[in-house]
Amino acid sequence: MAKKKLSHTAKILQKFLNGETVISSDVFASNTNQYFGHIKDQGIELIEWNDTTKGRHLNRRLKMTEENIEKAKKYLHKLAGNIDDVA
Repeated sequence: MAKKKLSHTAKILQKFLNGETVISSDVFASNTNQYFGHIKDQGIELIEWNDTTKGRHLNRRLKMTEENIEKAKKYLHKLAGNIDDVA
């Protein structure tokens, strides 16, 4: 069976859940900031900061609270087609 391709949003969520920091220039797609907006629209909290020594893009990572991690996992499962709705 062919492996299902993940969306840019799902790939970003995977990185966040692995504790990685992501900036918009890490994602090779047009209008990359939209993916962070989709994530935040699900009630998932991100920590955002600007490191002027590394350019003008915001650094983002997942706020690692138990509730927030659970929201991120549920949304990732939804994006991967594993569940129908996000609670």
